Amino acid sequence: MSNIRMSQEELRFISILEGLTGALAVDCIWDKTESRVIFVVHRNDTGKVIGRGGTTIRRLRDHFQKQIDIVEYSERLEVFASNTIAPAKTESVDIHEKSGKKTVVISVIPKEKGKAIGKNGRNIQRSRLLMKRHFGVNNVIIQSTP
Repeated sequence: MSNIRMSQEELRFISILEGLTGALAVDCIWDKTESRVIFVVHRNDTGKVIGRGGTTIRRLRDHFQKQIDIVEYSERLEVFASNTIAPAKTESVDIHEKSGKKTVVISVIPKEKGKAIGKNGRNIQRSRLLMKRHFGVNNVIIQSTP
């Protein structure tokens, strides 16, 4: 994991998340343009954040008055890339390096492509932001498999 910097507000958000859910957060990004908070949580902590029937995530949304995105962290680039576009199902993840620049190509089945990209590109934007921040990836491309 690269050297990640967080604002005081983002650290406060992590503290609140951990206090309310018991989940351990690896990272937090306050995306002001989309009015959302993106939490990267430890493996297997996603369920704690969502809660039974989604009660905990609704409580967090009410508390923050923002959309909450949860991404499960993995030290493996391929797994993390797939997690960044969840709930879309990934077929494969390919990594291409050229001239020192990393590009990740995530393949999904055609009916999942819209979900992977998200409304107004929200999910692909989240994926690009997190992949750059955690793995130094320069670009993320979503493609559908034939």
